[in-house]
Amino acid sequence: MNMLRDFVYLDWERVRSLAAQLFQGVPETSTREHGSSLAVEGRVEGGVLNLLKGQAGVDYRYFRADNETRSFHHHVYNQVEDQLDQAKLITKVDSDFDFDGWTRNMFRDGQFVLVTGIVRLMDFGWVSAMMEALPKLMRAVHHSEDLSLKQLMEQGQLTQREFEARKKDQQRQLSDIQALKIDQLTTIVRQIYGNVVRVKVLPSRAHPVNVLVGTGDLPNFHDTEASLAQKYGYEVDAGWTVLGQVNVPSETGEPLQIPVGNSMEDAFEKVALSFNQLMRVASAPKFPAISFTPISIYRTLT
Repeated sequence: MNMLRDFVYLDWERVRSLAAQLFQGVPETSTREHGSSLAVEGRVEGGVLNLLKGQAGVDYRYFRADNETRSFHHHVYNQVEDQLDQAKLITKVDSDFDFDGWTRNMFRDGQFVLVTGIVRLMDFGWVSAMMEALPKLMRAVHHSEDLSLKQLMEQGQLTQREFEARKKDQQRQLSDIQALKIDQLTTIVRQIYGNVVRVKVLPSRAHPVNVLVGTGDLPNFHDTEASLAQKYGYEVDAGWTVLGQVNVPSETGEPLQIPVGNSMEDAFEKVALSFNQLMRVASAPKFPAISFTPISIYRTLT
């Protein structure tokens, strides 16, 4: 029986590029119409997906089509992962991994890792929106509570003094929320993290510092941000699998300035480099945490 994968996230453009290289295809043809009109003619030959070979004198093994479906994307992805695995290009990490070997030298830039463990999906944009809505939500809750309290007073189950004490508690709660200056906090969060979801994968609870950290683009998720939070919360301990590529920048210290002789551009680049360093301090993971780019997130069905 073939393995069934239920996808939560898929970076299709990266998968398309990998498939084109692994299967010796063309990433994209010169016209969208060819792919659209002939998409149904794709076939599997020798275990490799071949699309429109030799059509009109061009090898249309891979192309973009308006009517591509997610099921088609998933089918191609399965072949890509299987091909990478057969070529021994994937490092597998789970709770049985030898974490004594978790060293800087173990990881190289672009390395494929297949990680199974606890997955945390943190959509800071959605969290910020919910935080900004918190004062209005609290007022709505308080209004509903007031109606209930007044009904209790009419029934003689609550005194005027008790009612006033509850009102003071409500006002104190609102004051505490307003003191947090939520709007300023959420503005900073959006500027640092942008419109992405932070993806953290922890292979083993026994090794909490050995984690892979990346960001996923919202359009690549198969659910909305609200749906993700409602269905999965911020932490999923269900043996989900994540395929990604490691990001290992060279240790160069301060960024090298490359002047072009234009004083305005050179000055602007200097400011940009300083700001980039500040952003990396604020958001880049530090070893033993490893930065990676997620390609897929899925759960295996057995």
